[in-house]
Amino acid sequence: MQFGFRQLYGNFAWTYDAVAAVVSLGEWKAWGRAAIPFVCEPARESEPRLLEIAHGPGHLHLTLRRMGCHVVGIDLSPQMGALASQRLRRAGYDSTLARASVHRLPFADGAFDALISTFPTDFILAPEMAAEAWRVLAAGGRLVVVPNAPLRRAGVTGVMSALVGWWYRISRWSELDTGALRELYQRAGFYFSERRVPARRSEVIVWVCEKIPVTGHG
Repeated sequence: MQFGFRQLYGNFAWTYDAVAAVVSLGEWKAWGRAAIPFVCEPARESEPRLLEIAHGPGHLHLTLRRMGCHVVGIDLSPQMGALASQRLRRAGYDSTLARASVHRLPFADGAFDALISTFPTDFILAPEMAAEAWRVLAAGGRLVVVPNAPLRRAGVTGVMSALVGWWYRISRWSELDTGALRELYQRAGFYFSERRVPARRSEVIVWVCEKIPVTGHG
């Protein structure tokens, strides 16, 4: 199953949007947008500096650009990079995407006000990821993660139920452990909270990890 998911994110990336739309009952893009209020709150900078981790086909990235955010995106998949770059160019934007690993982010300390990652795989649970997130965030900055969005059972039956179950199994989103992530990011110097955002047929889970600044000692 993991081989199939890698192919979907790689050689068959061109089918990703269609598959995601089907298994989310059309709510795929709305699920990603659920993270936006947590990185673009009125009390924060009007034009926050954002890093999107694993940008995929680029829908959320383009939305953030249209909102006036200063956003950079990274992804290891060259196919997803090509799709997202093409989407940005068609909308009249220069590409601000790079191929990079979360284990070694090619950015300066404190470079971003927020990091955002929607539906990541288990790279989000890597200690290197937590350490790098803390390093590149400014004081008080946030890592905002959308791990999954459970569909309400009403209306999800038969073939559709089987498709949704298949998608969650191969993507492993449902296996992301809230307790493990909370413990990891708290050890790395974050305050962790979980929010719930209602959608039409689902409830989007949002994890907010806020960087706790290091205080000096007299």
